[in-house]
Amino acid sequence: MLFKKKASWPPYRMVEENIAQRAEDRLDKLERLYHIGQNNIWDGKKVLADLIAKHGKPKLDPTRKEAALKILSILLWGELAAWAISADLAERIDDVEAKLAATSQAHDEARHFYVLRDYLRALGEPVPHLGGIARRLLLKILETDSLVHKLVGMQLLVESNALSLFRGLVEAKLEPVLEELLPYYETDEARHVGLGVMYLPRLLKTLNRRESLEVAAFQLRCVGFLMTGGLTLREDFRALGMEPRNLAKHTIKLQSDIVAEMMATGGTRRRRDAVRGLLDPGKGFGPNIVDFIHPPGGVANAPAWHRAILAVWTRGAMIADRALA
Repeated sequence: MLFKKKASWPPYRMVEENIAQRAEDRLDKLERLYHIGQNNIWDGKKVLADLIAKHGKPKLDPTRKEAALKILSILLWGELAAWAISADLAERIDDVEAKLAATSQAHDEARHFYVLRDYLRALGEPVPHLGGIARRLLLKILETDSLVHKLVGMQLLVESNALSLFRGLVEAKLEPVLEELLPYYETDEARHVGLGVMYLPRLLKTLNRRESLEVAAFQLRCVGFLMTGGLTLREDFRALGMEPRNLAKHTIKLQSDIVAEMMATGGTRRRRDAVRGLLDPGKGFGPNIVDFIHPPGGVANAPAWHRAILAVWTRGAMIADRALA
């Protein structure tokens, strides 16, 4: 089991180590995430109330309501999972600066959850249950004992997908309250990525070969859940005016940018250590997967064998999504 909890409490090392001997940017950048988060806290109840007062009670277009509620349900339960994951990280991380950053993120995720819950209540519509594939993905990240796996799952994969969905929903102009509310989420989530960028490389460089392979395998399993779950939502995205291929390309770009930021730490050896075990989704398998699931010319123009595989994969995904719920 990777990165088990320490048996001793309290962890005196956190205050006894010689701060002057640590890299200056380690203190500045990670701790700064906490203070920036504190300075940028927004009052969720007031923001939502003010937006409803400005635009009136939120109401979705009946032709897009079902699809919108599916996506909003995924975001709602994703925020709850992110809240639990970041709270777990805040409790378990020994590095005091990273602990501060995770604590700030847990506070943000709690606000994201209750504000989106209150927005859905204001809509007055029943929220669909989370599909089985998305539920399994979130549980996989929630239940892992590895801090590395949690950070990879949340910071590299879940957060980047959430950012793409927030941006897609804003551009879809579903409803004015939601359109003005989600940019608050985007700003917070973009900052949260910093925890993974700055802290995850320190954990990755300590991994041996077996542990590095386990990280890559975990990343691939999570990507598999995301791809398969996305197939079940293809028509919902299109009903909302959100092109699935564009969403996927944007998500991969975000993930690749995160990996690039992790690597921007010095010479060749240090760059390699900073992302040990991680697969860069912007190279090799990432673009190839996007082109396979979302053919550049559209599914209708893909070869017959290609269409047949996608059809079987999509039907299987639909069945699994219902069976696992």
